Amino acid sequence: MATVRRRGDKWQVQVRRQGFAGLTRSFAMMRDAERWGVLKEREFDLLESQGLIGKKVCDLTLAAILARYRETLVPQKRGGDREAYMIKAMERATFAAAMADRVTTADLKAYRDTRLRTVSPATVVRELGLLQHAYEIARKDWGYEGLGNPVKDVSKPKLPPGRARRLSDGEEGLLIHWGRLSRNPLLLPIMGFALETGMRLGEIVAADWKHYDARERVLLVPLTKNGKPRTVPLTLMAASIIEGRRGSDVGQIFPSTVEAIKQAWIRLTRRAGIDDLHFHDLRHEAVSRLFERGLDMPEVMMVSGHTDHRMLLRYTHLSARKLVEKMDRSERCA
Repeated sequence: MATVRRRGDKWQVQVRRQGFAGLTRSFAMMRDAERWGVLKEREFDLLESQGLIGKKVCDLTLAAILARYRETLVPQKRGGDREAYMIKAMERATFAAAMADRVTTADLKAYRDTRLRTVSPATVVRELGLLQHAYEIARKDWGYEGLGNPVKDVSKPKLPPGRARRLSDGEEGLLIHWGRLSRNPLLLPIMGFALETGMRLGEIVAADWKHYDARERVLLVPLTKNGKPRTVPLTLMAASIIEGRRGSDVGQIFPSTVEAIKQAWIRLTRRAGIDDLHFHDLRHEAVSRLFERGLDMPEVMMVSGHTDHRMLLRYTHLSARKLVEKMDRSERCA
């Protein structure tokens, strides 16, 4: 039963029912406390009718669940900074102040539609995925067994097809020219290394001298996007770029940060007059060139670090001109 009593300048209501965790909340006005008590009694009635006796009703706001998720789970994840940023965005939403068991699918659909006006579909998909996981963690690990998951019935935005951007004639020369003039002396060697190896920017700036084997001409990448280390075989040009970085031979081979290189890249492409070219497109270009050199799927996967050939297919935007040249060579040899 719900019990309402005066506690200082507040009205405190307690709801207790055998088989359920007790609930307590304080209100400024007595009628609000009584109304809340009645609502919680009805919730207990509903749970009992569904055979959910003993399932703990959630007494946290969604903002509180997100805060706990950020404090306990995010630090353990790669890409935790991005997730912390996503949580900060969701905490500003109006539904975050509601009790977690009061957030509806309609609330989340409205949030999805509003966010799509300012951010990409991929960002919204990631945010909804994080929110769904937070609900599941609260239900499975934090003891709120009776908590439903309103995110499950929210349809995710359709993602655009993967980018197919490759360097067109003359663009590589422009990148090299303006790379030499960049205020960031590491931009040019990092660009060249990305085109030779297909490595991600984060992997390149994290590359350490202790992971480079000059004799075997390989570079160990101990921490990758999929969590599995890989050893990247280096072309002569890639090895030459590393050798050109010889100095202290301790720590980072390319001592910079992802953000610093991205900012330098934006300035470079703007000065070069190159439109719609992301740094990550160099990975697309590099992987496609590996196929054009004649490497087969397993060999390319070893270099690029892909574990699923279906994911790799969207990177292999082969040049029709290159294929014509390859077919011509095979005909001449026949």
